[in-house]
Amino acid sequence: MNIYYLGPRGTFSEQALLNYLKQKDGYCVEELKTIPDIVTRLRANKGDEGLVPVENSIEGTVNVTLDMMINDAEGLKIKEEIVIPISHCLIADEIIDFEDIKTIISHPQALAQCREYIRKNLPNATVVNADSTAKAVEEIKNRDDAAAIGNARAAEIYDAKIIDRDIQDVKNNFTRFIVLAHEDSQYTGCDKTTLVFSVPNEPGSLYNILRVFADENINMTKIESRPSRKKIGEYVFWVDIEGHRCDNRIIKALEVLKGKTEFLKVLGSYPKYK
Repeated sequence: MNIYYLGPRGTFSEQALLNYLKQKDGYCVEELKTIPDIVTRLRANKGDEGLVPVENSIEGTVNVTLDMMINDAEGLKIKEEIVIPISHCLIADEIIDFEDIKTIISHPQALAQCREYIRKNLPNATVVNADSTAKAVEEIKNRDDAAAIGNARAAEIYDAKIIDRDIQDVKNNFTRFIVLAHEDSQYTGCDKTTLVFSVPNEPGSLYNILRVFADENINMTKIESRPSRKKIGEYVFWVDIEGHRCDNRIIKALEVLKGKTEFLKVLGSYPKYK
């Protein structure tokens, strides 16, 4: 069995993968370059799994993951979720002073999460985007005028030096990942369910959906809208709710929703991350 993740080694995706594999045996790990690559490979290999980021507590939703699950992931389910703390480090090939750093390299998400730190400590440095935080650390090797933003594991992998730790602007910073497979998880008693739907473009249509959850005392932990790709002004809604699709109240709510939505799809039920 293979499990695919967003490479390369030294990224937060790999960190989430390592956390997931602590309780698993018999997996072969393969890194892929993009989230669409992971979804495409999974659709062709029914026994495999894939791990993808879905949201960050500061920067919000990873839109490509939502769009792929809504439009291009037929047959795939969410099997599990993993949430990891994000701790960014300022990394260089050798220990250098701040005034010697002329260039900062990292993934756009990491740069955004450290925006204030860069402004205060490295206001004159040129900011350069990289494909990943690990790639950024690789790119600053053998340079005495550049630093990268990445995690401690990337510094270890590329034999680089950590100049400063926990440099993210908001210390309570987490990223949520989901594990995709062809089957979701069985009932545990502490579960979440993800579903997507669209509603008629008329007054009160979304309210009527949200009222169904309220009437059944179902807590909604996330709601996000994405363009339908059909017409401007039309949206598909992604919703996470507490409970398993086998719960009686979830079953009842889904039956009611079928009559109120134009499109409804359950993306999976899985254990709630603790």
